[in-house]
Amino acid sequence: MTKKPEDIMTEYLLNGAKMLSEPCPVCDSPLFDVKGKKMCVVCANTPKEAPAQNTSEEKIQMIVPKYAAADQTPSPAPENILTGLDDLILKLCTRAAAETEPERCRILIECIRTAAEAKTILSR
Repeated sequence: MTKKPEDIMTEYLLNGAKMLSEPCPVCDSPLFDVKGKKMCVVCANTPKEAPAQNTSEEKIQMIVPKYAAADQTPSPAPENILTGLDDLILKLCTRAAAETEPERCRILIECIRTAAEAKTILSR
């Protein structure tokens, strides 16, 4: 009896494999990252054109709103504003490290993220 592709993929997922967004060039099933090796678990095809990604590194993608696009952003902010943001981020980090209530800690971390994004946008 032949296993269905869904059953094969489920078995790999349950054993720790990661489903990738790329389709297999042979059978069009999703490719998987199995212990650092990119492969199709349905037809056992191993694509040669793209090496497997290092699973220990997480890619971080920054989303920049349209209003903050490079062509719509004025010249970089004055240095005193950027320094002020650095000071604010440092103070917020210190408070977050000492905070014992999880909800307040989450709010502080969100403020840190917002200040860091503002600094990135203003530094352009």
